[in-house]
Amino acid sequence: MPNPFLFGKIVTGKHFCNREKEQQLIADNLLGGQSIVVISPRRIGKSSLLAVVNSKLEKKGMACGRIDFFALNSIGKILGETVRVCAQMMLNQETNLKKFLSLAADVFKRTRIAIEPTPDGNVSIKPEVGLPADIHTSLSEAISGLDRVLERKKRKGLLVLDEFQEIANVDRAGPASLEAEFRTVVQSARHLSFAFLGSQASLLSDMFTARQRPFFQAAKIVELGTIDNKSLNSYIRRRFRSAGINVRNIEEIIRVVEGHPDYTQRICSHLHDIMVASGKPAQAVHLDDSLIRQGLEAMLESCELIFIPEWQTFPLRQQQVLSLIAEKGPLRRVAAVDLAEYEMSHTSFNTALKQLLRKGALREDSNSNYCLVDPIFRRWIARRSVT
Repeated sequence: MPNPFLFGKIVTGKHFCNREKEQQLIADNLLGGQSIVVISPRRIGKSSLLAVVNSKLEKKGMACGRIDFFALNSIGKILGETVRVCAQMMLNQETNLKKFLSLAADVFKRTRIAIEPTPDGNVSIKPEVGLPADIHTSLSEAISGLDRVLERKKRKGLLVLDEFQEIANVDRAGPASLEAEFRTVVQSARHLSFAFLGSQASLLSDMFTARQRPFFQAAKIVELGTIDNKSLNSYIRRRFRSAGINVRNIEEIIRVVEGHPDYTQRICSHLHDIMVASGKPAQAVHLDDSLIRQGLEAMLESCELIFIPEWQTFPLRQQQVLSLIAEKGPLRRVAAVDLAEYEMSHTSFNTALKQLLRKGALREDSNSNYCLVDPIFRRWIARRSVT
């Protein structure tokens, strides 16, 4: 029986857990022409949620596309991918290839649009952006051109801009920056809605809430939290049953993952593997402490490849604060004896604390205590500190 849990990629359909209210809220706003920015911690499932919403909107006749800015580390790459996605959405509106090529030639003046056949019998878009790149012209040709095509087709469209905060890291050229030019073009679109996503919540939030930034108040902010325990319980039970396993004491899984859908998928996937490897009949399984510990240990080991590079991005002082809060937290005030272990002053602690809050690694809980945003990263740091 295949493992019924899936992680490390965008999930939809039977692998997606709930979020019915969020789906409806986001879909209604985008369908009505309102752009949104989804703010949330990492690994909460923003991209999967928008993929599910996309599917629903496409069934209602909306043209949808997605640009992932994560690996686009130059202005040329960002413009090229924006052109490619917009041109692909235009191609999806035309059944006749010759008509599309004529349309592309009319829309794109600085970019050569080539098409190549794919193994599945379709075609892919290969844009060649003229260099040096003219940011305003290239963006305007792509996004405004797509907007005009949708107007002629009497359709609405959606562009999902994933890891959107990365554009500010690539280009900080003031009033003529990539961020400012995106804002100008996005603002002028009449038949396109935009969904802005990003894994660095504080940086993305700053783009839309800081008064001096081009995108200030340019989209409705939707805060995406963890998934409620009742929905997770139902989802876990249902997925295990699809593999012929009736699991008891699911509450222990929920206690570990703290509402994070990605970690729910991960630990359940490892638990399934452990059950299958045991060779025992698994029609009814009670998740005792031993089994939960095995699943958690397997998940922590598999996350090493994620956590080690992430840990290395933090300077020493920030690593020390993370360790202290992972071991002692949640906490509001730190004892002098704990700071002494790291030869750290309260001033150094507070400086590193503010930096970690800005990076989105830490947050304040409802009791104004500081804690790690990622519950499994917290466990990994705490385990690392005692080994």
